[in-house]
Amino acid sequence: MSFDQLMPVFLSSKTSTVPPELPFRFTGGFGMSSKDEGVLMVAQGFYAMFAQAILFPYLAKRFGCLKVFRMAVIAWPMLYLLVPYTVLLPQQYRILGICFCLLWRTTGQALTYPPNNIMLTNSAPSKLVLGAINGVAGSTASLCRAFGPTITGFIYSKGLAIGVSGLGWWVTGLVCILGAGESLLMEEPKVDPIVPSIIDEEAIDDHTMLNPLSIDAAIVAAASAKDRSPEDLPPPFESPQQIDNESAT
Repeated sequence: MSFDQLMPVFLSSKTSTVPPELPFRFTGGFGMSSKDEGVLMVAQGFYAMFAQAILFPYLAKRFGCLKVFRMAVIAWPMLYLLVPYTVLLPQQYRILGICFCLLWRTTGQALTYPPNNIMLTNSAPSKLVLGAINGVAGSTASLCRAFGPTITGFIYSKGLAIGVSGLGWWVTGLVCILGAGESLLMEEPKVDPIVPSIIDEEAIDDHTMLNPLSIDAAIVAAASAKDRSPEDLPPPFESPQQIDNESAT
């Protein structure tokens, strides 16, 4: 989310004429027009469809969701470290550098979001709490979408004021380092396909469980039937065929 907010601003920022003071003090962007940025975003979208539909299923089948997730998350901090330095490349290599960063970012996104959702679903102890888990996860993601770009944009503007245009990128990279460390503590849940899971057992119980209200209604009906005389009881059910036979006779 922060990348999507920082990159368009970074691409549209004017190129700087101030000599850089490495390793951190430099400003400026690529000075791209909205048209050129749109072309890059369209190309990024087409590659995202390929990565989502073909690349991720292949890697997940070969290495597993958790390993794919870890590889992508561990690579994120390095991306945020390198992006600001692309403005220091020679003019003929700048567009190649930014395309490489966009390719890296799109691949990382395709390899983190799907396994994250899959592992979240598989880690649920019961289908009864799956809705609550997904709800909390969705609410947390929405909270990050709301405050993440706002905070990184504020940090980016402060960095420009002091002559460090990469400040917003590098602070976000520090957050990514925390996420990468957390991924090393994750464990992928193992599900035995032979032994019924807790979810299967609860599904069976839901179908076989009697409704208490139905039992109470049956008891009341039986008690009221004992107090009735035979004349008060409703006539027995007769099928249409029986009615026709009685009419014929």
